[in-house]
Amino acid sequence: MNQVKLLIVTAVLVLGGVTASQAETIDMSKFTCEQLLQGTADSIEYAIWLSGYYNGLRKNAKLDMDRLKHNAEIVVGECKSNPKKTVMQTVNTLQSQKK
Repeated sequence: MNQVKLLIVTAVLVLGGVTASQAETIDMSKFTCEQLLQGTADSIEYAIWLSGYYNGLRKNAKLDMDRLKHNAEIVVGECKSNPKKTVMQTVNTLQSQKK
């Protein structure tokens, strides 16, 4: 009987681990402005990741908090006007307008 319980517990842990690891993989190219504007803990973490992603593309390893806040306000403002776009589309559009 103990072996059956151990087998069941092991199966639950393994299957639970697979589900949890799948849930942690996010395709950031599909993260929408609407999701960002929800302001959940997850959306804030995704926004932080995106900031690091774009700074990494520019090989910028410095964190300027004032610039981060300023850029975040611009992105949020643009997202409010078009919540169905992805955040990456929005950032790319804003970057192309700067050039």
